Amino acid sequence: MFVFAVRVNKKRIVTAAAVLAAVLMIVTCLFGASETENAAVGKEYEAVRLPVIMYHGVLDREQGQNQYMIDVKYFEDDLKYLTENGYQTVTVDDLVQYFDCGTPLPEKAVMLTFDDGYYNNYALAYPLLKKYQCRAVLSPIGIEADKAETPEQAQNRSVLYSQCSWKELAEMAHSGLVELQNHSFDLHHTDKGRQGAAPKKGEDAEEYREMLIKDLQEANRAIHKGAGVTPICFTCPFGAKSEETLRVVKELGFRAMMDCEEKINVLKSPDDLYALHRYLRPNGISAQEFFDRWEREMNDI
Repeated sequence: MFVFAVRVNKKRIVTAAAVLAAVLMIVTCLFGASETENAAVGKEYEAVRLPVIMYHGVLDREQGQNQYMIDVKYFEDDLKYLTENGYQTVTVDDLVQYFDCGTPLPEKAVMLTFDDGYYNNYALAYPLLKKYQCRAVLSPIGIEADKAETPEQAQNRSVLYSQCSWKELAEMAHSGLVELQNHSFDLHHTDKGRQGAAPKKGEDAEEYREMLIKDLQEANRAIHKGAGVTPICFTCPFGAKSEETLRVVKELGFRAMMDCEEKINVLKSPDDLYALHRYLRPNGISAQEFFDRWEREMNDI
């Protein structure tokens, strides 16, 4: 959920938004869930072990491949491995529904995430999600999706450098296979004195809060307008964050936050959703090699 805050009583407004989001979720659970799910509200939950995999782009040619732009064949191999080994893909909303409503999660759950919103996500990864009926969480950069709508960008689509347009993001979001989340509107850079959404060195706390609130609200408005959905998770650019980042994210009504720390998530309460860790999927290694790594960690927990 997001709000259109004004300068008057801003803190009260964002706090009210968080309260309203919680109330709406409770109402949904009580009146929109099955009797089985209703019975689970308020219960204590067993810890959920969840691996989250982080992709950025996939390419069907050697040109442009690097640690973030991997060969599309590795992505397909990953989907084959997961489906053949009994894994089922989940989204952020699935995790929220588990804690809020008691909606069961798959025994072998895994989350696939794509950052930045590259056009190749739509052109190359999305068809494979449909082929294997897997779901993914995609976090586009708001300003880049806006740029993709310009005539020049629209006429020169390339899997190498283009970003998804709002039309393409909307198509994926309404397919049921792709969940859109917030990756900031215009904080995905390191050359303006700030690392992603983290505070600048020596930055006044209130100035930082105002900046972050404005950007995250702008991104949510853009995603809602362009794709018809409202994000409930903030995917931190470069994984950069602070305690103040977390406070703002919660006050704005977000239910989760993703970073780039590579470790298995052990989810014991809804608060654990604000530190979703993710494994970067590197280029050049097989699905077996990649998944063996975190499956060993899963077995050690």
